[in-house]
Amino acid sequence: MSLNYGINGDISVAAARAITVASSTPIAIVATTDSGPQGMNFYGSAETAITAYAGATEGTLLDALKDIDAQATTCPIIVYAIDSVTADAAAMIAGVDALRNAYSVTGYRPDLIVCPEWSGTLTVATAMDAMATRLWATAIVDVTAANETEALAFKANFGTRFVLLVGPEEVTINGRSVAGSAGWAGLIAYYDGASAFGWAESHSNRVMKGVSSTTRLIDYADGQDCEARRLRQAGIASVVRDEGWRTYGFETTDIDPIWQPLNRVRTFYKMLRAMMQAAKWARDRQADELLYVKKSIEEFMRGLKGAGVALGFEVFFDTEKNTKATVTNGQFFLTVRFQDMPTIRELNIELVYVDDYSDVLLTIING
Repeated sequence: MSLNYGINGDISVAAARAITVASSTPIAIVATTDSGPQGMNFYGSAETAITAYAGATEGTLLDALKDIDAQATTCPIIVYAIDSVTADAAAMIAGVDALRNAYSVTGYRPDLIVCPEWSGTLTVATAMDAMATRLWATAIVDVTAANETEALAFKANFGTRFVLLVGPEEVTINGRSVAGSAGWAGLIAYYDGASAFGWAESHSNRVMKGVSSTTRLIDYADGQDCEARRLRQAGIASVVRDEGWRTYGFETTDIDPIWQPLNRVRTFYKMLRAMMQAAKWARDRQADELLYVKKSIEEFMRGLKGAGVALGFEVFFDTEKNTKATVTNGQFFLTVRFQDMPTIRELNIELVYVDDYSDVLLTIING
């Protein structure tokens, strides 16, 4: 309403909005138990969830929670618990499918998805892949295999950027022989939150805390052909003994080599989600507000470049995509070109024999 008399005022904003990527990594666990709340429940940490299921004597859930907690992480935990008595592959798949509603139920969107022991079942693993793709999350799948040949045969079923295949299928953490995927999830969540941009880093070559052995030894040797290196080349990460029990490999099975480093996949999708979330305020506003959306993203990218996450970037409204027709329809296209900081996945050191310094010896022996 127009006011013609008196003193009138209004408040508006002409500034960039801050864009941030959450360092907390929600882990979704679909597992079995004979005690505690069934179905979907949310806990602020693995420690809190352990208390809720402390009475369990059967199932995979309690051990998985303990393995996550052993990695010293404090992150949101989304539990989908299934009765261990009636559990089968169909029930596990239904639990994985229920994660599509996790945000509506808990207020948190799964970033990592694990299904301890059951993920080695192909039908469960492919359901995890589908859900991770839907949520822009990472499904961590245990490769159940007695040897390298079986592991490679299992891997042949996957070609996705949203799954991390890990082996061996079981590790001993704090005296318990359990599925390795939960330990991986806890480790990733820990390093995600250990620094402001931990989510942009590779989580390969990290010590998995509490591990004392693995059910199947995967040999690793620097500079030599070995099973761990062959598995990694195929897209299977391992826990190996190498100055402690370390993670080795952080690659997906995507056919495009650009999206095989999982840290790049996670970086791009986390950045994109953050940009989309931060731009919501401009939805259905006047189109000139787009200038501040662009400015917000530019400031965000400058921060990433300063932190060493980005090598360089460019933000612009594409003149080929934005036409008079799209403007009339209220459609706008903003492009962000970005190159991430590459990870050292291979370092080749050459030791060369030369005789250039023989005169040093000759001087010594000739006095």
